[in-house]
Amino acid sequence: MLQKHGVSAAILDGDAARALAPQATDRVVGGVYFPDDAHLTPDRFVQALAQRAVEHGARLETGIDVIGFETGDKRITGVMTNRGVIRADQIVLAAGAWSPQLSRDLDLPLDVQPAKGYSITVERPEGFPELPMHLVEGKVVVTPMGETLRFAGTLELAGLDESVNRRRVEAIRRVVPQYLKVDPYAGLVEIWRGLRPLSPDTLPVIGRSRRWENLVIATGHGMLGMSLGPITGQLVADLVTGSPPSLDLTPFRPDRMERLLA
Repeated sequence: MLQKHGVSAAILDGDAARALAPQATDRVVGGVYFPDDAHLTPDRFVQALAQRAVEHGARLETGIDVIGFETGDKRITGVMTNRGVIRADQIVLAAGAWSPQLSRDLDLPLDVQPAKGYSITVERPEGFPELPMHLVEGKVVVTPMGETLRFAGTLELAGLDESVNRRRVEAIRRVVPQYLKVDPYAGLVEIWRGLRPLSPDTLPVIGRSRRWENLVIATGHGMLGMSLGPITGQLVADLVTGSPPSLDLTPFRPDRMERLLA
């Protein structure tokens, strides 16, 4: 099916999988190789993107809390922050897992849940290939990131609680040795957790608000935030500038939340 839609893929037996990834254990009986797939280091990508935006004239304000909105005549007239009110012709609500907190102040139903994920980052073992992997049955993703290697997985619905659940971390640690001859705690660099914005139907929420005519919403990308971020940015730019979006946004429209919550 993937090849039908232009995605290159090769089905591998165990020996072929180990030829690509020598660290794979004998328990690995096969895999699917996507030669056109890619990976990145998330924080470096975001920092570079921010720098490029500044170079193109954007002004980034960091360390500011949004505490509410000023509204009038079906428009948002100001964004209230802990450092004063910001005025703008167009407002984009893209606050990830915290989007529902802000949308409540605008009387907008936005059923997006914080889905906490975890990762273990270690020093990259010598000889580990530049090859991201999805350990499918174990639900763990392995990503080489320069001199480090990251093991990520799990989905925990615990609201906006950002504490570390050691059982979730241990679940990742137990999975890795089943697939790879790698100790997921050797050369430990960081144990991390973060909240992903997850919608009930797993589709992102992208589009204009029916209630506030100058509000564009972009959230609910779940575990695919890095993958869908660039195209979402383009679609939001189209909406803000009045250009026709390159995709039909009907499946992602924010007002579908009203139906899902009904």
